[in-house]
Amino acid sequence: MMSVHRPDDTAASTGDTRREEIRSVVTLSVPIVITMCSRVVMDVSDFTMMKWLGPDAQAALLPGQVMLWCYIVLGIGIVSMVSTFASQCLGRKRYADCSAYAWQGVYLSLLFGLLGLALRPSLPAVVAWMGHEPQIQQLELAYLNIAVFAIAPTLAAAALSHFFNGIHRPRVTMWSAIEGNVVNAVLSLVLIFGLAGCPKLGIAGAAWGTLAGTVYRTLRLAITMCGRGYAEPYAGRRTWRPDRVKIAGVLRVGAPSGIQLVSDVIVWTVFINILVGKYFGTVHLIATNVVWQYLRISFMPCLGIGFALTALVGRAIGESDCARAVRLARIAIAGMALYMAVLSVIYFVGRHSFVALFNGDPQIVRIGASVLICASIFQVFDAMGMGYNSALRGAGDTLWPSVVFVVTHWVIVIGGGFAMVHLFPELGSLGPWIAATVLIILVGWVMWWRWHARKWMTIDLLGQEEDAGLAPGDRAEPALAGSAAASEASS
Repeated sequence: MMSVHRPDDTAASTGDTRREEIRSVVTLSVPIVITMCSRVVMDVSDFTMMKWLGPDAQAALLPGQVMLWCYIVLGIGIVSMVSTFASQCLGRKRYADCSAYAWQGVYLSLLFGLLGLALRPSLPAVVAWMGHEPQIQQLELAYLNIAVFAIAPTLAAAALSHFFNGIHRPRVTMWSAIEGNVVNAVLSLVLIFGLAGCPKLGIAGAAWGTLAGTVYRTLRLAITMCGRGYAEPYAGRRTWRPDRVKIAGVLRVGAPSGIQLVSDVIVWTVFINILVGKYFGTVHLIATNVVWQYLRISFMPCLGIGFALTALVGRAIGESDCARAVRLARIAIAGMALYMAVLSVIYFVGRHSFVALFNGDPQIVRIGASVLICASIFQVFDAMGMGYNSALRGAGDTLWPSVVFVVTHWVIVIGGGFAMVHLFPELGSLGPWIAATVLIILVGWVMWWRWHARKWMTIDLLGQEEDAGLAPGDRAEPALAGSAAASEASS
């Protein structure tokens, strides 16, 4: 008998699909957001411990971290592409290639780490060039000479984390980050203050704690990938050999993102320290720093959702389902925009009170409140820019967006910021912030246009290559390997 199609069947199916896709976005996003926020907790804990060492230690910690981060973010941008490749391989059922790309990310991390160590002898000259007071320079060197050893494990942990995000197992990443932060906090506390019979190392203790935490996290992730539950379906124990083709692929797609991140760090460092701090003084700098704390509340969760969106879009494209990729992007970005919109209203209404929570000086409150108005205006557009850029990254479309980010940031934030300083000095630091607002709005719309132009649909990131020399078991469906799910749950 011929089945009868009822009009409400399609509607019900569509509703089920939408609920399933919303659930996918939420399930993948929440652990990654927690992972991103745990990094903030680690930074805050280190800074808090520096408080007990005195103002010189607090003054030295952030410049040292920023200097190191300027180098690390280049590698972070490159190895983040492990998520794109792993998720697309997952969609194509090329499960062994997922772990193969993770191993290539680890090798690239080791290379970056070795290059960083080769630059270690130049640290005194770089610190001297920054021109801080002699006692601050001494503390910065004490921190950097140890922290430079954390470059390789930091990047390797990032590569392995993106592997687990790419195969949609973000809880492994989350727990490794939480555990690594605990290791960092405990060891930093012991070594900074010389507890439990250990030598009192001061700021160097914070560097040793960070190194230990990142090494622990790297080992934790590597052991999990090669352990029970993941080794069989993803062949993590057999795909460890260097693969020039895969390394070249990660470099080719990831290099634009790495360069973009380096550019972003430099641009915003110049923005804060020169366009605000140098031209308008300490009061304006404090006001900007206060606003920056609230902006972290805004963009860190959205950054986590963006990483989840990259993995979701990558898998959908691997399954040759671009329509699903479009729907997932719409759901995730709508959630990001709603979150930012709510914060915009809250920031605008309570702008004076929020600034006063950190500093009650009337002048700082007045300046900070004005800057929070800018933040209220650009929040939703920031969500658009981060969201669509993350979706494009899942498709492997990185070069064009990265060029846009680099050019617009230098032209509008730096060029426009300097123009506002000299043409409208009466605006104070609000002038550069207006330029930054223009940038974020523009980038949000440009990324929206790029995604809807559908150029990303023509990218074949993996090509038609097949896994070479791998056993048929390498294509076993991970969902059938119950031990993988059990392993993640127990982690």
